Amino acid sequence: MCGRYSISKKAREIGDHFRVIIPPDFQGQVYNAAPTQFLPVIAMDQPSHLQMFQWGLSAPWENFAGESAPVINARSESLREKKMFNSLLDTQRCIIPADGFFEWEKAGRIKQPWRFQLKNEDLFAFAGLFNQTRETDGSLRFSFSIITTRANSLLDGIHNRMPVILDRESHKKWFSETNWNKLEDILQPYPANKMNRFKVSPKVNSAAVNLPELILPWQDPNLTLF
Repeated sequence: MCGRYSISKKAREIGDHFRVIIPPDFQGQVYNAAPTQFLPVIAMDQPSHLQMFQWGLSAPWENFAGESAPVINARSESLREKKMFNSLLDTQRCIIPADGFFEWEKAGRIKQPWRFQLKNEDLFAFAGLFNQTRETDGSLRFSFSIITTRANSLLDGIHNRMPVILDRESHKKWFSETNWNKLEDILQPYPANKMNRFKVSPKVNSAAVNLPELILPWQDPNLTLF
């Protein structure tokens, strides 16, 4: 599962990295991206533009947005089997810019958040699917879901799933490839030796908090050395 992530770079850096036009109202520096928020997405039908879609996919057969709970993740192994995702695979793929994601380690009643990122701390993208649903006022709402795969060894003991991370070459393939077997080849766990992880502040637990300190290494102040 992927339920929180970050895209902490400034808008210009994001635009340069992905070679896209940035909407004027997007400033970047999202340290705690959470479901239902409107977040930057690059869709295959407009690959040169960054757009703001809502995290949480609505079923394509819904008459109006919000008729059922939004789907924030899609399992790579069953994309072709599930009607909701299969109907989007050919024409409604997207990538979601990011520079890290969070997962929680359970220790009794305590849940300790960890941050996962590339070793070079660079931007990357999640593989995703998007859809459009009509609001009750007649307007269109675009939403997306992040595709997940089995976890790599870096997530051992924390979670058994991770988001599909795409490098630059895989971005192009995700948008252009029509052979499903070849697409499956890129929907795999990202190499653990190219990533790192560290504990972060429990403040990330609140989706209302969006501070730079959320993506920095954290040590429990209650643990001291004598």
